[in-house]
Amino acid sequence: MVPTVTSPRWKWKWALLALALAAGAVLAAALHERSARLEYRLLVQSPARLAADPVLVQFAVAQARPLYAQHCASCHGDALRGRSAVGAPDLTDRVWLYGEGSIHDIERTLLYGVRSGLSKSHNVTDMPAYGLMGRLSDAEIHNAVQYVLQLSGNAHEAPAATEGRALYVKAECLDCHGPDGRGDSSYGAPDLTANVWNSGGDADSLYRAIYSGQHHIMPAWIGQLTLEQIRALAVYVYSISHPPAANPPNANRSP
Repeated sequence: MVPTVTSPRWKWKWALLALALAAGAVLAAALHERSARLEYRLLVQSPARLAADPVLVQFAVAQARPLYAQHCASCHGDALRGRSAVGAPDLTDRVWLYGEGSIHDIERTLLYGVRSGLSKSHNVTDMPAYGLMGRLSDAEIHNAVQYVLQLSGNAHEAPAATEGRALYVKAECLDCHGPDGRGDSSYGAPDLTANVWNSGGDADSLYRAIYSGQHHIMPAWIGQLTLEQIRALAVYVYSISHPPAANPPNANRSP
């Protein structure tokens, strides 16, 4: 059998291919090492200081986008603007039901959820079903709706709103929402003056919220996603709701 002789030209081609493969392996290893370093930094950095680190923010956003599309978009929407049909809030503004919208606050909600069944979930308050429970009549709920419309700066029926204001005290709404209607984000009581609504702010939607109550649930992601993934999602949501050029005031979210 005649031995095969490899021409010098092919030797050079094989050498270049081997060199390219080696360079690719080195580059992949370097990128993996860089990603691992950034993951570590993302987890050990204080949440209060993360937003000031553009490298970590960029890394977190890149990690979080596919996670959001897979796990969060079905409720909050592809553009993060929420879905009133399921009571999912708009994540692009600075109006928050729980906390003040810091990375720490967002991360805690992602970790433990809302009424998720975990002991650390947000589960202090519920909006009672005043109509279903027979605590308010249809006429009284109508008046309460008009008062909420007045509080939020919307068109309303003034006489009915006056009656609704008396009901606001009588039905003990101020126990959660406060005497001025501004709520308390430390335990999830929404600000009724912000005119931002999870389940719709028109008269019919507000009627349904008072009549049937509100008991929305957000799953806890601890144990479902890694801590790095949860931290990345928190940074992503924070970055969307805190664009550099925007500076709207904080407020608590309405139901």
